[in-house]
Amino acid sequence: MADLSFINWVQQFSPPVVVSLFRWITMLGDQEYYMVVIPLLYWLWNKHFGIRFSLVFVTSIYLNSALKYNFLTERPDAAVRLVEADGFSFPSGHAQGNTVFWGYLARELHRRWAYWVAAVLIILVAFSRVYLGVHFPIDVIAGILIGLLILVGFEFLQTRYALKFDNRRYFLFTGGAVLLLYLNHSFGHAPVVLGYILAALWGYRLETQLIGFTESAPWPKQLVKAVIGVGVLFGLRVVTRTLFVSLPGIGEDQELLLSLTTFLRYFVIGFWITFVAPWLFKVLKLYRVEKAPG
Repeated sequence: MADLSFINWVQQFSPPVVVSLFRWITMLGDQEYYMVVIPLLYWLWNKHFGIRFSLVFVTSIYLNSALKYNFLTERPDAAVRLVEADGFSFPSGHAQGNTVFWGYLARELHRRWAYWVAAVLIILVAFSRVYLGVHFPIDVIAGILIGLLILVGFEFLQTRYALKFDNRRYFLFTGGAVLLLYLNHSFGHAPVVLGYILAALWGYRLETQLIGFTESAPWPKQLVKAVIGVGVLFGLRVVTRTLFVSLPGIGEDQELLLSLTTFLRYFVIGFWITFVAPWLFKVLKLYRVEKAPG
């Protein structure tokens, strides 16, 4: 995997405008991008699709993180990197995440143009990781294949199995599943996605039973929802990080404590997305008001 010949070859064609273009393209696989888009889909379009989307996407990120810590593959030499990147190399999280993200969205839209757009974006983001020198070709190929397998697996499960639990069993099952996953792998992105998905699943369940949030609204109200929702989301991200990092004993030398506090941070963020924000939007009447007949 240490062969840099292909990376060196593609980087021969690297005028500043092309490098800048691929730096923008590769941002489609960054965590901040997903942290904005998935909540917006939940608040503005379809919360039921949003929670399914979150589940399949989180599964992909968790599996990618677990595989990276299993293979422990170093990234290409820093001399060929055109952007900063940390962590391990195999498989590519950007390639895998984009395959799941755009593939699942295209499946939901179920339009030919959506599949073409998904294919183009998946290829562009995957190629950008090699072009920018932060992944080997095998990393992005493996990421795409694993992403496709995850999509096929979820399609199989979604069309054949429907798990229906009462509240007690639902909370026990989801909490137990997340606990087992955390005990199996608690490093890398695992505490981020596990904290988020546990809160998202619990918040979604409580919201559908207690609040009954409606996604549809006139565009000015949708804009207000987006600004409030995303603003508070990133505010919580900064505040919780500042709060937990300031606690005594939190640091790189305390990996378990850092992992647990990261889990709690994203649990708070997940609960904001699926429960607190929908409650606030309903209180503020940020939904479409149906006119009475006659």
